[in-house]
Amino acid sequence: MAVLPAVRAYLVRRLAGVLRGWRGMPKLDATKEVDPRYFRYSTIAKHGWVLYVTRLTQAGRWFLWPTLLWAGYSGTSLDLQMYIPFCYAISMWGVALVAAWWFKPQAELRVHRAERIRAGMTLAIDAEVTPAGKRASTDWYLSAHRLPAALDATEPEGLPLAVRAPGDSQRVRLGLVASKRGAYRLPAWRVETDFPFGLMRAYRVYPDERPLLVYPRFRALSRMDLPVGRRYQPGGVALASHIGDSMEYKGNREYREGDNVRNIDWRATARLGMPIVREYREEFFFRVGLILDTHVPALAPESRHEAFEQSVALSAAVSDYLSRKDYLVDLFAAGPNLYHLMAGRSLAYLEQILDILACVESSPDEPFEILEPALAAHLEQLSTVICVLMDWDERRRSFVYGLAGQGSAVKVIIVRQGPCTLDPAGEGRALGEIVVLAPEDVEMVEML
Repeated sequence: MAVLPAVRAYLVRRLAGVLRGWRGMPKLDATKEVDPRYFRYSTIAKHGWVLYVTRLTQAGRWFLWPTLLWAGYSGTSLDLQMYIPFCYAISMWGVALVAAWWFKPQAELRVHRAERIRAGMTLAIDAEVTPAGKRASTDWYLSAHRLPAALDATEPEGLPLAVRAPGDSQRVRLGLVASKRGAYRLPAWRVETDFPFGLMRAYRVYPDERPLLVYPRFRALSRMDLPVGRRYQPGGVALASHIGDSMEYKGNREYREGDNVRNIDWRATARLGMPIVREYREEFFFRVGLILDTHVPALAPESRHEAFEQSVALSAAVSDYLSRKDYLVDLFAAGPNLYHLMAGRSLAYLEQILDILACVESSPDEPFEILEPALAAHLEQLSTVICVLMDWDERRRSFVYGLAGQGSAVKVIIVRQGPCTLDPAGEGRALGEIVVLAPEDVEMVEML
């Protein structure tokens, strides 16, 4: 008897797990990859759902339920002769099944698309479809195949094609909307047909394994107040563009012992009858460090994850602003991996910084144990350090004051929903103004 409560509790847990898994049914989108969390307890249900969504058209899904109803009723009673419409229906399904094998499209597909896009934008995909084989095309469509959850096709039912005879080509344009940043692979594209009754899809899959990077969505900053530290990076802006010293012409003066003979101004020397050299002064530029806080506790609420995503977007906006200035930028971010990139004029482009910000992940562990050794090797050359944090506690406070104590000017931006662990308002005298933003306000910020 003691076994029954244990069995009952086990069945209740399994039923609760099934209900949680099926809560919020997945969308009936033939272009999407099936989310495994909905089918954690049944592989058969997963494959059945894939066939139901991918193979059947919208009309086919509607027609399937009357067919099952006629089949169930005709198997139990002959009063209304429901077996007659069932026979018609099953004949249509049989013809559609044979046609799905016989009329499977044969074509050549060439796809051209960009490999980078910003979240919220639509990726344009230019495709050229050329029928192959001996049969003419009939009711062909072009659509995406098993898209990730963060990508949505603008034509979920596919884009109709007008090609008819073998060898004729048609160029069409599809669209994908990226809702979330990240690095994705578009698995494949497919050319499909629902001939003859529009009930089942027959398709051929064409792989496309090129990566797609989705940048965080951000608003360009019009102005940003940067504190100036006591360090300068010698060499000038031109040092980033070519080998050699970066010098600005100052004027001419008399030759002195030890001057480089390459700097002699021969025209002035001939005119004055004495050696004259050109005098230059060395330029300096700022080297700015951008530190991204990636710490999100394992059991953190959804607001903390949203704050992390908006911190990444804010870091992208800051990087975009710095890329429009003559600054060198060192990006530091430590999650599961340590990211460090030095970018600047002709050394790297903004896209390289955004590539990292598209892929950076949150970390359940404090990142400063990894960041501090990596930052120490470059801190002497950083004039200003911008810290994008998600809280203000004792650990982050000591980290920021350690940077300021070593001669770098520090600007702190906190993205957080709700109050911080420690009040940052009293830190303004030592560090300057600490900017605190709510996640929903990040996209509206124009000046920092």
